[in-house]
Amino acid sequence: MINTENKILIITGGQIEDQFLTELILSQQYSMVIAADHGLTAADRLDISLDFIVGDFDSVEEPVIAKYREKSTPIETFPTEKDKTDTEIAIEFALMHNPTGIDIVGATGSRLDHVLANIHLLMLPMQVGVTASILDPKNKIYLKKESFQVHKDKQYGNYVSLLPFTEKVTGLTLKGFKYPLDNVTLIAGSSLGISNEMKEEEARVEFSQGILFVFETKD
Repeated sequence: MINTENKILIITGGQIEDQFLTELILSQQYSMVIAADHGLTAADRLDISLDFIVGDFDSVEEPVIAKYREKSTPIETFPTEKDKTDTEIAIEFALMHNPTGIDIVGATGSRLDHVLANIHLLMLPMQVGVTASILDPKNKIYLKKESFQVHKDKQYGNYVSLLPFTEKVTGLTLKGFKYPLDNVTLIAGSSLGISNEMKEEEARVEFSQGILFVFETKD
């Protein structure tokens, strides 16, 4: 079967579980794989074929970079002191190739400032109509600016959490969930949308204004 999608994988420098990343690449037909800075170390460790490498490489050993230069893998090097993270650069680079979707691995981990920044960077693809998700073994994180459905057979985990990305999300109505809502305003600073569960095979998240953080979680 010919893959008509142009889905791009970004491997960036946070926490990466080798088995998860290996299985993800085997299960998806990515048209392009980009390593951002320390993500190159994981890609090299797992012998993942790369199409592009970007970053300042302040956390990658020189022999690893040299290895990929010898392979003639395209490498874009940026200064260490810059106004963007390597992940932001990788997302912007991916968007230049007109993707239908972007998955990002290595965007979560112990540096919570980086995790939060990476989630906010999902705005970049959303602004140009490209679906993007942050993935790790337990979580799928994405943004939504309009009503959507969640299908149980495609759900990433058992729990769905909704938080406001904007100051408030108005007219929030949940159908097919264990804890339904009817025309609620979700306000920043509230935990109302945490840890819901699907009750039906198809659930509906409706809202009239705002942007939602969506977390599909296995824990």
